[in-house]
Amino acid sequence: MNIERLSVTEKERDTYVSMWALPAYNDNSPGERMLPLFIDMAQPQHGASVLDAGCGGGKGALALAAAGFNVLMCDLTDAGLLPEAKRLPFFTTALWSPLRARVSMPNDYVYCCDVLEHIPPTFTMLVISRLLDVADKGVFLSISLMPDNFGVWIGKPLHQTVQSFQQWKEQLHAVGRVIEARDLLHMGVFLVERR
Repeated sequence: MNIERLSVTEKERDTYVSMWALPAYNDNSPGERMLPLFIDMAQPQHGASVLDAGCGGGKGALALAAAGFNVLMCDLTDAGLLPEAKRLPFFTTALWSPLRARVSMPNDYVYCCDVLEHIPPTFTMLVISRLLDVADKGVFLSISLMPDNFGVWIGKPLHQTVQSFQQWKEQLHAVGRVIEARDLLHMGVFLVERR
């Protein structure tokens, strides 16, 4: 197929189907590691509904479910989903698409870890707007502030939007209300709600 004719969504999906074919890509799971920070910052009630947006292999979603949350997952592809994660509800979508059309009712929270830096720069704030649209109480984000190490395997960087903590915070504040932000040096962690 001629790559020039593919849409941005199709190109991104092909990139991540290729990445998930590499076993090492699923070794690292920011979604799994960030759960304690999410609980500390958001103080969600047991049983809260959480959309794991950009769930990748599903390790973060499995950790959320084990902690007692009702989890729904979505990503560009299910190519990376671990077998045990496939028991959780999942839908395929680009995060810049209208999520409201795929989510029957807003979740209490959206959980989005190690995703925004992967989004093409022209779509990052649109993605935040889409996430805020389906979160009643807030959107939890962990965003890498560094270039990635895995893109060399496919010949292009995966982290397309690399910015400083302050740049992310200002942009997030432009589309929502930043409730809390923590600079962890290599990544920023944010809790954002609708205005």
